[in-house]
Amino acid sequence: MQESKINSRKFSGILFTFLILTLGLFSKQTVAAPIVITVDPFTPTVQAFDAAAWTPASPPIPLTMPGFTVTGATSITWNSDNLLFYGIIKVSGGGRHLAIVDPGTGVCTEIGLLSSTSFSTMTYNSDAGIMYMMGGAGGPVGVAECLFSVDLTTAATTFLAGPFSVGSFGEVIAYNYDDDLIYHWSGEAPAAAMETIDPVTFAATLIPPSGMPHSEVQGAVYTGAGSFVVTDLVFMGPTMSFTITSGGFATLIGPTPFQSRGLAYIDPLLPVELSSFVSTISGSSVTLNWATASETNNSGFDIERSSVNGTWSKIGNVSGNGTSAVGHNYTYTDKNLSSGIYNYRLKQIDFNGNFEYFNLSNEVNIGIPVKYDLSQNYPNPFNPSTSINYDLPVDGNVSLKIFDMSGKELMTLVNEVKTAGYYSVNFNASDLSSGVYFYTITADNFTATKKMMLLK
Repeated sequence: MQESKINSRKFSGILFTFLILTLGLFSKQTVAAPIVITVDPFTPTVQAFDAAAWTPASPPIPLTMPGFTVTGATSITWNSDNLLFYGIIKVSGGGRHLAIVDPGTGVCTEIGLLSSTSFSTMTYNSDAGIMYMMGGAGGPVGVAECLFSVDLTTAATTFLAGPFSVGSFGEVIAYNYDDDLIYHWSGEAPAAAMETIDPVTFAATLIPPSGMPHSEVQGAVYTGAGSFVVTDLVFMGPTMSFTITSGGFATLIGPTPFQSRGLAYIDPLLPVELSSFVSTISGSSVTLNWATASETNNSGFDIERSSVNGTWSKIGNVSGNGTSAVGHNYTYTDKNLSSGIYNYRLKQIDFNGNFEYFNLSNEVNIGIPVKYDLSQNYPNPFNPSTSINYDLPVDGNVSLKIFDMSGKELMTLVNEVKTAGYYSVNFNASDLSSGVYFYTITADNFTATKKMMLLK
C-alpha cells in the first residue's frame, strides 16, 4: 500500500486573502467579515465595504484600462467559477466596455465593446455558467429592461427575454443561487418594486415590497440565506444600503458615501478545517480517507481526479455534516483504475455555493500487477450488465469468452494484444435468458474460468 498526505489549497477565500494582502483591509479580529465590492458611476473608482455595516473596508481605488480613459463604471460582479470580477466600464466618447476588474489595483482588462450604451447591470448564474446583462429604461427599444446573456470572451450579447415592466425606471438584477431565480428591481419610491425572473421560462413574478421604504435600486447582490444587499438612489438626499429578503422585506443598513453601482459579494469564510487527507492503494483501487477538525455550513465534498494530462473530472460526491464543532471521518474508493499516475483533490462546497480545494500532495501510482488474475464479476447475480476485471503482469494476447452451461461458446469479449495492467470489461447479457454462464480468460500460459448468474 502507498499513502499520500494532505496539501490544502483554499480557493473560496483566495479573493478575500488577496484583498487583505493587497489593500491591508482587515485586522486579524475582523478577517471573517464578508465584504461587498462596488463601483462609482461618476468618479471612476472601485471600493470594498463591510456587507453588514457598510463601513469602508478599503480606500477608493481609481479604475484604469490601458488604451482608454475611464470615466466611470455601472456594474461589477463576481464569477464564482473562474474567480474573476467583471465590470461594465464607461470610457470617454460614450462607449461601454465589458472588462475584467482587479479590485486590488483598479486595473481593468478590456474584453470588448458592448453593443449598447444602455447596458448597466449584470449578474452571474453560477449554476448554468451564464453572465446576464440588462439594459436601462432610458435605452433604445429592444434593450431597455430586456435580459441578455454576454460572452465573457468577446462581449457579444444575446437577447433572452423582455422587456420586463415591473417599474418605470431602473434595471438592477441579481442571481439567487439558492432558489435559482434572477431578481429584478425597477421603479422609484413609492412605486419601487421587485420581481423574480425564471432563467428557463423567463416568466416574471411580482414580489410586493415591505419593511423599510426605499427608492430606485442601484445595486444588488445575493449574500445567501435568502437575503440581498442592496443600494438605492435618492435624488434629494443621501443614498442608502439595505438588506432585502427574497420575500421583499427591506431593512436599513445605513448610508453609502456615493451612488454605489453593481455589487460583488465575497464571503471569506472557509467552513471546513481538514485534519488529514490520505490515500491507500489496493490493486487497481484507490481509497481516499479524510477527516475534519470542525465544519461550518458544509454541504459536502466533490471528489475529483486527474491523470497525467492534468484535466480534472468529478468522480463522486460525499455529503458533509453541515455545522459541527466536532470532527468527522470520510472515505471514498475509486475502483478499477488502469495502470498510470493520478492526482486527487476534494472540492468542499458550503450551502452558500462557496468552495475550497484540498489536494493530495503526492501522485498516486497504479502499478503493474505482479500476477495474472481473473476476478469474480460484479454484480453477481446481475441483470442485464456486469463487469469482469482481470490483471496482466506482462504484455500479451488476451482472450476472454462467454460460454453457456453446455460449454457452447456464445461470444468473445476480448481477443487482442494487451499491455500489462488492470482491465475491466462490461458484459451486457440483454439478449440472453436467465441462467448460469461461464467466462474464461486465456493469456500466455494462464487460463481461468468463473461462473456467473443472470437473473431477469
